[in-house]
Parts: sequence; C-alpha cells; structure tokens
Amino acid sequence: MASAPPPASQVMQLLSQFPITPKPDPDGPILPQTPIPAAHSPLMHALTPELCNALHQELAPSPDDDPAFAYCLRQSQLHLQALAANLRPAAAAAAPPLPPPQSHQLQLRLSEPTAGGSTPSSGKKRARPASEMVRATNLSLPDHLHYRALVRRARLTFEALRGIYQRHEPSVGVRNRSDLRAASRMLACGLWLHRDVRIVGNIPGVLVGDAFYYRAELCVVGLHTAPQAGIGYIPASLVSAGHPVATSIVSSGGYLDDEDTGDVLVYTGSGGRQRNRLDHHSDQTLQRGNLALHNSYLYGVEVRVIRGHAWDASPNRKVYVYDGLYRVVTSSFGPGKSGRDVCKFKLVRLPGQDDLASKTWQAAKELKDAMDSRIRPPRYISLDLSKGKELSRVPVCNKVDDDRSPLDFEYTVSPEFPVRSVPVPVKRQRGCHCAAGCGSRCRCERRNRGGPVYNEDGTLVMGRPVVYECGALCGCPMTCVNRVTQRGMKYRLEVFRSMETGWGVRTLDLIQPGTFVCEYSGDVVVDDQSGSALVVDGSFIDPKRFPERWREWGDASATEPNIQGPRFPEFPGPCHLLDVSRKRNVASYISHSCTPNVFLQFVVHGNEDESCPHLMVFAMETIPPMRELSIDYGMS
Repeated sequence: MASAPPPASQVMQLLSQFPITPKPDPDGPILPQTPIPAAHSPLMHALTPELCNALHQELAPSPDDDPAFAYCLRQSQLHLQALAANLRPAAAAAAPPLPPPQSHQLQLRLSEPTAGGSTPSSGKKRARPASEMVRATNLSLPDHLHYRALVRRARLTFEALRGIYQRHEPSVGVRNRSDLRAASRMLACGLWLHRDVRIVGNIPGVLVGDAFYYRAELCVVGLHTAPQAGIGYIPASLVSAGHPVATSIVSSGGYLDDEDTGDVLVYTGSGGRQRNRLDHHSDQTLQRGNLALHNSYLYGVEVRVIRGHAWDASPNRKVYVYDGLYRVVTSSFGPGKSGRDVCKFKLVRLPGQDDLASKTWQAAKELKDAMDSRIRPPRYISLDLSKGKELSRVPVCNKVDDDRSPLDFEYTVSPEFPVRSVPVPVKRQRGCHCAAGCGSRCRCERRNRGGPVYNEDGTLVMGRPVVYECGALCGCPMTCVNRVTQRGMKYRLEVFRSMETGWGVRTLDLIQPGTFVCEYSGDVVVDDQSGSALVVDGSFIDPKRFPERWREWGDASATEPNIQGPRFPEFPGPCHLLDVSRKRNVASYISHSCTPNVFLQFVVHGNEDESCPHLMVFAMETIPPMRELSIDYGMS
C-alpha cells in the first residue's frame, strides 16, 4: 500500500529553501546578476599559512598510533610545513624575529688568552656551549691578526696530533681515524675555538679561500659544528626562540638534486641516501639539520658555505674550501629527481666578499696551462725567472707598474758554500751505506735524534734546530726519505707585484702543510759576527734574524703540557749571511708577516759545514692556490 503524499504546506516549506530562478531569454535584455553570498564554511576559506599550521597541529601523531599510520601523519605534516613556508610572501618578515646577534659580547669573550674553551685539565669536564648568538663585526687590524694567530695555532696543534696518531697508533675503522681522534682530543682539552659562543656569519681569523684537508679541522677552528653532518646548526635548546638555526653547510655535490654555479647553490638536505650513492632510497624529513636550514631561510640568517672538492694530492683525496657567506632564498619540500621527497634549499652568495675559491683556482690552472704552452699572459714580464734552472717555471707578473727589477738579478737555485777551513777527519767524511732507503739504523738519521725527520709522504714530522739529511757520499738514492730538500721545488710559485707588499711570491698549487717549498739562495758571506751588522738596504739575509718558528711545527704540548719534548743535539747556529744583491732566487721575494704561512728550517746535507746550513722554507699550513707566501723575518 503506497504511503500518503506529504501535506502541501510541508512541500511548499521545502521548496522555499531552494528558490528557482527562471532561465533568461537568450535574445532578451541582460538582467542584473545577484551576487552569490560567500560561504561561511571553514573549508572554503583561502589557504593561509595559519591554516596550514593549524592543520599541522591537528595531524600530530599520538604515541598509541600504529607506526605506519604515524609515519603518514608526519609526512603530511612535512608537506603542510613546506606549503606554509611557500605561502609566505616574505618569509623572513613573516617569521617571528630571532633575538639579534650581539657584536660586543664576542670581543669580550674572544680577547682572552685561551682559544675559547676550558683549560687543558684532565679533571675538568667539557664545558657545554653557550646559548648566545654573536657576530664578529668591525674588527681592527690588531684584532684580526690576533684571531688569525689563534686559528693558526689551533691548526698547528691539530696537525701535530693527527700526525702523532697516524705514525704511532694506526687507525682501524672510520671512527678511529687520526683526524677524528685529534679533534676529539682537542675538544676534551678545551682547544676548539669559539666554543663559548655561537657565531653567526664569518669566523674571526678564517679567510675566504682558506683550505682544509679534514672536516674535523673545520670544527676545530669554529667554521663548522659537526665533523660528519653536512649541516651545522644551533640546537633549539640553545636558542632563546626555541627553533634550531643553521649557521654552516658543507657542500660536496653528493646528492642527485644538487646544483652549483658558484654564486648560486641549490643544496639538498641530509638523509634518505645510502653511503656513496647519488640517488635517494627513502624520503627526507624536515628534522634536525634540514629543519634548522629551513629556519635560517625563515629568519634570514646567513650561512657559511664550505665546499668539498676531489683532490688526488690530498692525504684523503679531498679538500674543503671556505667560500664565504650565503643567504637561503628559497626552501622547498617535494619529489626530487629520484622520485623521493627531498628538502631543497637555494642559497645566494652575499656581495662584497673575496673571490670564490673555485674562480681563483681556475685562474691558477689557466696560468699553469699557459706556461706549459709557452703562452705569455698579459702583464707577465717573464715566463720563467729561473731560465730553466728550477724543475718548473717561475713566472713574473706585474699588473701595478712598469718595474722589471727581478729580471736584473742572476738566478741561483742553491748557494755555493765555501770549503771547510778546518779539515774533517777521514772517518767523518763517509756517508751512510743504505742501498734502498734510510731507516732508523741509518747513521744520518741517528744524527737527528728524536725520531724520524720526515713522514713517508715527505712532510716534516717536527721542527728542530737543524735537520741532518743524507749527502753526496751516502749510498742511498735521491728518492730516499731523508733527501726531501734535495729534490728541488715541488710546487709552482710565481713572483708578482703587489700594491701592499711590493714584490711578493704566491703559489699556483695547493701546498700541503709541512712540505718543502723552496730554499733561500745567494752569495754566501762568512761572518762570525752575523746578527749585529744587518743594516744594509735589504741586500743581505741574516739567518739568525729569523725567529724560531720551527718550534711551532709538530708541537702538541697544548694537549699534554707535562710531557717533555725530544732532546735535540746542540746546534750553535749559522755563522754566515746571504748576499742577494747580485744573485738570488724566488725565496728572496717572500714577504714578511707576523702570522706567516711558511717558516725557516736549517738543513745540513751529509758532511757539510754545520756553521753554514741551508735555509729551507716549509709550509706551516695548507696554502691554497693564488695565496701569497709570508714568513716571519723578525721585524717589529
């Protein structure tokens, strides 16, 4: 039996809720349109960052949720967070401002005599880094030299420790590497720089273009904060605003989505990739370093960029170069080239900084290629100052004026020392009889005491008053590890004209610390009173005037102050001068600095007279291409 129809009054009431508008006549006049009222449903609101944040909170997983379901919720939260960031027209302005880094506090903390941490005491616990963010601004020249000396001292200690661990305790496994152990030891002794503050921006004493062979060394000088991770950041617990902020990144081009044109860098966040693979096997997450770098984008915090480059001549096949400050201009989260979700950040280099290392190194390579092809670049007055006497050409460049004075001197590779006035006993005229190579039983090696002089790679183990190398009467070949300075210049150098230092010397190669660079040469003038009459117009080089910078190389006493160093044989010192008024070589043009990157080491070959040692120049730090060499001449 069919049900009775609803009453007419009820039908009219229902129809009144759906008004019927007659269809207009196509040929008739256009009737005024009634605007459709805006819907009041929250789902119809315009999508805003605030709405994304609200949904982000609603999707927070519960501890009781299924793991797979909780993972989906977290991924949805990441997409919402990235979407909210893209919806902000001016991200830095829309974000809550961070407390501005203070500049005055840095100078108060870093002016202390220590390196910026606790004193090296075994009973004192490692101090936790402070939560204040500071910037180093308006540094005076004395301040800059002071911080540069601190950085150099820290790098010397690191290299000394790393060499000790590598020689005496061979590393087994990744975490037992000599560089990581050296950095860990320095951290325990409070020798990492600037640990008492969190520096945003440039690190005092670190120059754009500085090169490092180990990532752990970046942490020692305060340039980076994580020995392994690519993003260095200040944790949320140490920031008053409660958000982690990134201050540095290491870009090695190890991700499929990375793009690098120098001034613009597209950096892929960390995670989601297996070791030594370019593609991603899982989605990245906006956590830890990725979240901190995203916050640096929101807050407009500048980021230090360190690039890693493959370098076969490096001990670990890599070199890391500081390229200055960048600002994160975009931050996105979504599918990458491998199909997985990745965090991508676009960074743009800030103007007003020194040239990129990649540009400088490329210029050095083009110069070397031109020299090899015998093509003289503009403003080069000579392709080879040595006229074939050195193993590689020594070009001369003058882009300042018309001075051509280096061409007026006779080039000499090594000085000719006079014959001994006192005859040497026949027993002492014999050399060693090592056929293949010299070791601990070599009579020349035993003269040095204190262990071997050189490492297997030819780097100096430790500075000492004098180094005794094998000589002409020895039976070992020129490839002997105890003949390093007799093989000639290993690196390519260039004499150039500078507005600041006059004539100077810069390297066209990357110089490894502790390696032999060149020798001072000229006419030998024997004078028992040397050191008291060096007032000639720069035409004489007095060996006794050089400070004993060799003491700093290989010195790890900062970590073990109670351990006594090796006892070297007594050395009375040189008794001669070098007259460079007529003959000289490339070393004569090295400039003076109180924070030098090379130092002088006395070397005696075989049975030569100890009162006239060779003046050998060794690298005190990693010297990048196109960087000027500087030595301490003992000038005030």
